[in-house]
Amino acid sequence: MIPQLPITRFPKALLMLLFLSCSGLLYGQEQKEISGNVLDSLSKTGLPGVTVIVKGTQRGTTTNAEGHYTIQCGMKDTLSFSFVGYAQKEMYVGTKTTIDIALESNVNALDELVVVGYGTMKKSDLTGAVIRLDAKTFKNQPMTQLTDMLTGTVAGFNANQSTSAAGGSSLQIRGPKSLNASTNPMVVMDGVIFNGSISDINPADIETIDILKDASSAAVFGARAAGGVILITTKKGTVGKPVINFSANVGMTETTNDFKPFDAQGYLTFRRDLLRATNPNNPKFYYDNPAQLPAGVTLDQWRNASNNPQTDNTQEWLGRLRFFPIETENYLAGKTVDWYNEVIRKGIRQNYDVSIGGGSKNVTYYWSLGYQNNEGLIRGDKFSTIRSRLNVDFKVTDWLNVGVNTQFADRDESTVTANLAQMYLMSPYGSLFDEDGSASWYPNSFAAAASPLIDYYGQDRFKKVNTLFASVYAKLKLPFGMDYKLSFQPRYEAIKDYNFWSAATLAGGASRSNGYATRDDASTYEWILDNLLHWNKEFGIHLFDLTLLYSSERNRAWASTITNQSFVPNQNLGFHGLQYGTSPTVYTNDTQLTGDAAMVRLNYTLLDKYLLTASLRRDGFSAFGTKQPRAVFPAVALAWKISEEKFFNLDFVSQMKLRLSYGVNGNRDIGAYSAIAQMYSTQYYDGSNVQVGVYPNTLANPNLVWERTESINLGMDLSVLKNRVDLSMEYYDMTTSNLLMNRLLPEITGFRNIVSNLGQLGNKGFEMTVNTVNTEMKNFSWRSSLVFSFNRNKIKRLFGDYKEETIDGNAVRTELPDYTNEWFPGQALDRVWNYDVTGIWQTSEKDAAAVYKLEPGDFKATDVDGNGKYEALLDKMFIGYRQPRFRLGLRNEFTFFKNFSASVFLRSELGHIAPFAEGLRTGGSDTYDRRNTNDFPYWTPENPINEFPRLNTNTNVFGGGIKVYKPLSFVRIQDVNIAYALPSELMTRLKMNNMRVFASVRNLYSFNKWPGWDPEAWDNAGNNVPMPRNFTIGLTLSL
Repeated sequence: MIPQLPITRFPKALLMLLFLSCSGLLYGQEQKEISGNVLDSLSKTGLPGVTVIVKGTQRGTTTNAEGHYTIQCGMKDTLSFSFVGYAQKEMYVGTKTTIDIALESNVNALDELVVVGYGTMKKSDLTGAVIRLDAKTFKNQPMTQLTDMLTGTVAGFNANQSTSAAGGSSLQIRGPKSLNASTNPMVVMDGVIFNGSISDINPADIETIDILKDASSAAVFGARAAGGVILITTKKGTVGKPVINFSANVGMTETTNDFKPFDAQGYLTFRRDLLRATNPNNPKFYYDNPAQLPAGVTLDQWRNASNNPQTDNTQEWLGRLRFFPIETENYLAGKTVDWYNEVIRKGIRQNYDVSIGGGSKNVTYYWSLGYQNNEGLIRGDKFSTIRSRLNVDFKVTDWLNVGVNTQFADRDESTVTANLAQMYLMSPYGSLFDEDGSASWYPNSFAAAASPLIDYYGQDRFKKVNTLFASVYAKLKLPFGMDYKLSFQPRYEAIKDYNFWSAATLAGGASRSNGYATRDDASTYEWILDNLLHWNKEFGIHLFDLTLLYSSERNRAWASTITNQSFVPNQNLGFHGLQYGTSPTVYTNDTQLTGDAAMVRLNYTLLDKYLLTASLRRDGFSAFGTKQPRAVFPAVALAWKISEEKFFNLDFVSQMKLRLSYGVNGNRDIGAYSAIAQMYSTQYYDGSNVQVGVYPNTLANPNLVWERTESINLGMDLSVLKNRVDLSMEYYDMTTSNLLMNRLLPEITGFRNIVSNLGQLGNKGFEMTVNTVNTEMKNFSWRSSLVFSFNRNKIKRLFGDYKEETIDGNAVRTELPDYTNEWFPGQALDRVWNYDVTGIWQTSEKDAAAVYKLEPGDFKATDVDGNGKYEALLDKMFIGYRQPRFRLGLRNEFTFFKNFSASVFLRSELGHIAPFAEGLRTGGSDTYDRRNTNDFPYWTPENPINEFPRLNTNTNVFGGGIKVYKPLSFVRIQDVNIAYALPSELMTRLKMNNMRVFASVRNLYSFNKWPGWDPEAWDNAGNNVPMPRNFTIGLTLSL
């Protein structure tokens, strides 16, 4: 067991020096103010964010949005101007008070530093597949979540948009690498592993994001890097006077498209057609409105069609439509409910951020505070959070730096939403409220259709999540080019989720009396301790960079749940007074995990054109079997800067590099005690009294080992036309073995399953990123970025169960599939196995449909063996894929007349399908013909469409069930942004650095053929839900 380490107190002198540094700096010579503009040498437009430093000091500033700067310096000083992608320039001050300068694009732009695991490297020296995103790319967009920055912008990276107010989504790099275990990428923030929620990371604090995609790059993180690594660098203070930044944006959200239930008139038509289909023996006019009978049908005919019609024709008609009394009453009174508008709404979104950064020669600091408040599309969906960060670095001596990076988040997730699925069941002639003013449980008086708003009106919820994450570090410079870093990273999380269902709800009133309440409390405390030794030395044509790491970690979690119900004398206290209930229950659960790791990495460069990276990491984790708790993950990568060779004389090529890598990563995503036998408690009667005993509930597996993903990556980086076109291409081939899976056991064992290592999964794919400078002129510039990728996965092995059969005289041995999960060895993990629906049986095909015991209006599917039956094992086939076959993203950025800028981002996912559950149109007297449904077409003899079946269609003849699959492919105008930077002259008069106003639209339009809600919008349960379209206006300013 790894002992818990005490946290050393941060020196008091640090805080004292922090405040002293903010009071200003004293200079030895007479100071004066220098101002000027920094321009791009080609376009003559201002460059924002250029670093301007007084050479030989730590004093500096940055240019504003128009490239303007102001700085205090002396006559004998020299100013240094530097910016990523441009050649650095220096200018002697002398007697000048204005210094304008033009920076030239740097042909060595690949010398930009990129963050890699436990260090940085020049982009030109990378040997693996690493991609960088600069937060400045999104300066005109309202980024509230990390996933907003990643969606569609990185080749091979899948981050579908979130549909809820809280945001966030699942992340995946280069396809699925496990059948059961999570393969979400690891998040590393400021060099340390971050295990918290990405919702706690404020995008306004992010400087850059570097994504490690191949195994050689991520192997230094070993244990959890099979899913790739996201490296986040947050903003730091810079030497100079304090700079205050503020941003605010407010917006509205609405649905990208509508998918409504039938309205009042549509509901009457739907019920007429449904009952016609359900009761074909009745005359066709039997369900028609007596006031609107078809030609040739008299009122007497209509009335005589019923044995004992009511006196009132309207009530007789509504009775034939099987209206409940409340529906009839509301119809006669002219009352309707628009359930869509009761459940779906337009929401307000707002986000505010403020930060202060600065520093002196010995101390730099950055502090931020952000507030976000979002409303979702479904009534009751809301989310708010307060996020704060403090980054401080203190130079104690020339050989010692200490610092702390701290992040705090307070999330309010006290949301109780309306039930979207129940909305579709509601009759527009139902009642939202009962006569006493309380929310109606069953608006239609139909027990299978509960109100979608019952919990929204009757449930009280309080859910808070508080997290504190920090990294306390010390950096020590050692002789011989070595340095040592000790960092301690604690994280604490506390969750309170309290719920009370009043007697006005089904949970608190129908199944229980006088209310039901729960209190869930959970907390986690974990820490990681890293010891990092780094050595960098150059010997002539040889450059060595060596990194050594030893890390240890511990995670402890505590959880408790208390419930009670039937509160006396009343329910007024809700979850505040659980002691007043009559049936209390208590449940607790505590877990502990420990781990350690040792890693060595060598980067070697010969002649600045032959590159080698080799690493080896050994991980240990307490959740694995006692026999093999540790695993080793090696990696090696080679790169060749072919453009540096003498024989390479293509003038239009600025840079060209070839890369090859191999590496192994691991996955440890299993339960804390999955490898050991677990005991559960139970009660039993011994003949006299009830006793409590324990029994074994799971089997131990001491041989359980890590999932291992081996990967080969081949890449090329190319820059041509003086860096106006940059191209990066990657091909990869990965195999994951020892998959962590629950293996079913024979019932005779007394156990359901055991966690085992089974199967093998493969992924292959291609990625391409192209960045271009299309034009650079004085008053106009246009840049583009294109990303393209595809991934192909395959189940290479599954459980190891085989069948032998003879085909054409040859003995064939094939592995058995898992039909329950639809996993088929030799096929893709996301392969769709279903009947091939070719259309709808039409009236002219009545006899052919009857062979399958079907009727016109029912599904027509391929009968593979032609035996007149639909049998799953004989007639189901592979008809498509659940995941996109191709992903593309295209961003175009424009600037006009220096101050105006605009960008458009298009994104596309192609080649996948999904089941459209609403398209089945199956019936049943208790669940279908007494309620509403979705408003989209259905087959009738008068409307003989070939896409959707008749109402009450027969699906019973399809053995193993049938699903209706529809294409999910889309091309989306995802982001449109415009911005205006106020003139520098005005900013100078207002004593501001810069101010920018912007407007943006996210999810402006989607081109697709999906019949439901947006094809990208799915909740965690796999239900298609509304996608938000966000309209936002905002401003940013710097003082």
